[in-house]
Amino acid sequence: MTSTRKARMGDKLLIHYVCRSQNGRVLESTHAAPPPEIVLGGKDILPALEKAFVGLTAGERRHLVLRPMQAFGDYDPELVETVKRTQLRLGVEPMPGMVVEVDQGDGEPMPGRIIEVSEDSVLVDCNHPLAGETLEYDLTLVEIKE
Repeated sequence: MTSTRKARMGDKLLIHYVCRSQNGRVLESTHAAPPPEIVLGGKDILPALEKAFVGLTAGERRHLVLRPMQAFGDYDPELVETVKRTQLRLGVEPMPGMVVEVDQGDGEPMPGRIIEVSEDSVLVDCNHPLAGETLEYDLTLVEIKE
């Protein structure tokens, strides 16, 4: 007998999803492993994805397009800054693409990617790698856990 129970906030779910860029490139997929367990409302996934799972039954699928503000925000050029090498405390030579933590002066380090290296400083982009992107998700509710 198939359950027709619909997912609601607070439920534990087993899910699968595929995230694609607008040009169709797969950015992330959960299908190569057992389905991850999430709690709706537990901030395990983006809020827009949580809302999309609400009302689905086990086995149901949903296609969703998220604009930047529903996903990882707009790209903010003010989050690209030059940082002195001495502020990074890496212990290794900085290289473009390396992820580092940048002290914003409030005690909360912000992760960023090095995009350029010079003799005494590095240019770091603290935007989320998917900031400014419109993303497409194919969601599957595998199971509502009891």
